[in-house]
Amino acid sequence: MPGRSEESHLVWHEDLGSQAARGPLMGGRGESSSPWSALRRVAPLMILASFIVCLVLYYVSPMGAAAVYAPSAASETTGLDSVTTEAYRKRLRIRGTQRRLPQALIIGVRKCGTRALLEMLNLHPHIQKNGMEMHFFDEDERYANGLEWYRKKMPYSFDNQVTIEKTPSYFISREAPARIRAMNSTIKLLLIVRDPATRVVSDYAQIMETKLKKGRQVAPFHKRVLTPDGEINDGFKAIQISQYAVHVLRWLREFPREQIHIINGDNLIRDPFAEINKVQQFLRLPPYITPDNFYFNETKGFYCMRNETFQKCLAEAKGRPHPYVDPTVMSQLRKFFVPFNEQFYEMVGQNFGWPTS
Repeated sequence: MPGRSEESHLVWHEDLGSQAARGPLMGGRGESSSPWSALRRVAPLMILASFIVCLVLYYVSPMGAAAVYAPSAASETTGLDSVTTEAYRKRLRIRGTQRRLPQALIIGVRKCGTRALLEMLNLHPHIQKNGMEMHFFDEDERYANGLEWYRKKMPYSFDNQVTIEKTPSYFISREAPARIRAMNSTIKLLLIVRDPATRVVSDYAQIMETKLKKGRQVAPFHKRVLTPDGEINDGFKAIQISQYAVHVLRWLREFPREQIHIINGDNLIRDPFAEINKVQQFLRLPPYITPDNFYFNETKGFYCMRNETFQKCLAEAKGRPHPYVDPTVMSQLRKFFVPFNEQFYEMVGQNFGWPTS
């Protein structure tokens, strides 16, 4: 055609044979009845339609949504760090989802396995976790922002998913129990505990690591937990946190015992499925998580998680080695906690059998 470039001519006339060989859609008349010719014309449309159907099925399914939302899976495939992945996840909305106030909270205890608990529960497609510790109920400045502000910080979720938020410091807060009850008096609370003396050592290990990274001096363990006259230093915050009976009393004043599920943190390390299965039942979730979702990592020395699309171990900071502690100091610490532990057992109706010396 006059004015048409050679390139354009070649695009439209890849087959320079007879007009009949091009078929009726290209102005031909000959092989229009050939099934292969018809298939070649509709194949692109069929592929596109199949792709659209797959996308629709994926995004309306809770299983698909769980895979999209899981920051751990996203970070494995994108190479993004967890904070960046979490930021992207919060901006992502899938049709049929909305931000909701949490229906369950992990309220503590610090250094008892709260992060492991959250990540293990996140294996379930009906769980939607908020990966950041919000400190909404224990910090006055944040609480003053109101529930709508808090709700907008939650991830998008489907109607059949349970949104969970984790802030371990809620457990020791004087204000948090009443504030949470004011939000939702029927909310389900998850509390994970471990041997209180071992928890103090773990707490100290994190404090020590943080200070050393900043180039600050760290007092030896025995000088932190003991007073100059050799008594237990009740003013050390790590020891105060481990007095579970003192703190749980505030929660039992606001919530019935059946709304608080207590996880054995020591057992979560040894047999994660046994504890997670109890949580599935407490949250009334379908029994999706199985023993196959956990495998022991010989290198790290603890259990890691996996599902159909990814596998994940906790960050290196989790399960950090504990410093050496004089057995005499450890025995003294355990004896100190005995009356607190016995009172805690009685209050919650559960005996954890922690060492007494």
